[in-house]
Amino acid sequence: MAVQKGSTKSASEVCDLLVGLLHETQPSVRGQSCRKLLCAKHQSRLYHNCESSLELSDEGREKLIKNEIAELLSQTNTTELVRICTGLNNGVKCAFIAGKHIESDATMGCAKYQAWLSFDNGEKWLLQIPRTGNSDVPSELVEYLIASEYATLRFLERMKIPAPRAFIYGLASDPFNRVGVSYIVMQALPGRPFHAHKVSPSQKAKVLEQVAEIMLEIHEHPVRSAGSPVVDKGQIQISTLAKDRFVGLSTSGPCTTPLEYILAITGQYMDLIADGQLHHKHPLEAFLFYHYLHHNGAAIVTADMQGSFFLKHVDDKGNHLLVDEEFNVVGIVSWQFARTVPASEAFGPSYLTADLASMYSCNGSVTNDDRLLANALRERGAFDLVSYAEGKNIMRRLHHGLGRGSTTGEVRCLLKGMVKAVSGEQIDDIDLWMESQRESCRHDSRRRAIHGLCVEQLESRVALGNLGDLRAYD
Repeated sequence: MAVQKGSTKSASEVCDLLVGLLHETQPSVRGQSCRKLLCAKHQSRLYHNCESSLELSDEGREKLIKNEIAELLSQTNTTELVRICTGLNNGVKCAFIAGKHIESDATMGCAKYQAWLSFDNGEKWLLQIPRTGNSDVPSELVEYLIASEYATLRFLERMKIPAPRAFIYGLASDPFNRVGVSYIVMQALPGRPFHAHKVSPSQKAKVLEQVAEIMLEIHEHPVRSAGSPVVDKGQIQISTLAKDRFVGLSTSGPCTTPLEYILAITGQYMDLIADGQLHHKHPLEAFLFYHYLHHNGAAIVTADMQGSFFLKHVDDKGNHLLVDEEFNVVGIVSWQFARTVPASEAFGPSYLTADLASMYSCNGSVTNDDRLLANALRERGAFDLVSYAEGKNIMRRLHHGLGRGSTTGEVRCLLKGMVKAVSGEQIDDIDLWMESQRESCRHDSRRRAIHGLCVEQLESRVALGNLGDLRAYD
């Protein structure tokens, strides 16, 4: 059975396009139902009155999705796709089977439309096509993520991990891609998504024991830099990091030290916040959140393995694990944002073991599930990984960030929880703490921009009659 790349555009070319795009636009804050390119500030009701998809009725939302998928399928040359996949599977004929996208058992996700190639010999391959009709993600980044996911699945082939085998991908911008859209075809895996809150303690423990085995396998395959896998000239390389799970559309890397990695990420977040692209409703809190992490970067990575980085799933909420009736993990899917990261992130507290209520509180401690996974590693003699698994949950809080649509109170709780996770410091007076941190930023070139955003936010709140707690913006 052949495996084919399917695109003449190299990963480095896609990466160059992506970097160029990010230098020319503000891509991280686009509206889904409106094709205007808006900064975060101008998405507010004070400036922008287009109807949001979140405000549509059920009927209106269903119509929007149906029209989106109809347009997507009209652009997809399924005949060419069937021809390609038949050739890849040694001439075994196949048929295109459209996926459900409206029904209660719909298989379509937020980012991708899913369909299948069903072969005469009983095999089934999964086709994924990025949803671009109402997406807020630039096409260049969509293509980079497709290429990186393909490379990640190829990288996983050398490990004993039940990831799907990737067969081919194509990019919409490639003139030789006769399918007409960006896509990736991979092995369809059995099983159903794992949801920790719906299972018994013993079933959860069984799954976490298998996750511990998977972590041990990943630990056996370190690389020398942090970034996103790509295939370049037939070889898997670690390249520019496209992140994150909430699509903060900036690039960095590859990074060769844990400190370089954390400074790059926190520095880019500060740039995006100062530029008005992220967290425009809470610019000061958001900037101080990442500035504190940036300032304490060296202390955060002290215990990390130098010169070794490991593959991380990133969107590991639990439903990326496919389990059978006996709760054996039979597949791990959705590797779109995977990257290589420092050990503290690869093996530390993750979304899989998170308590989201605790995440949005001022509590910076690890969870019972963190400890359960750490115990599974301890039973397997992986004491070096145990120290990460039950250690500080700084990297989990870093990548979770401040969330979207959070209130001022929630943002400040997240800020206090992060400080406690990093230093153990308990903040009693958040306004006093923020004032002291503002003073520590006095030489930062972005300070003036943050002050301007605070003034704008104050004016916006006054105009909308939503004053709230304005002390930080005085």
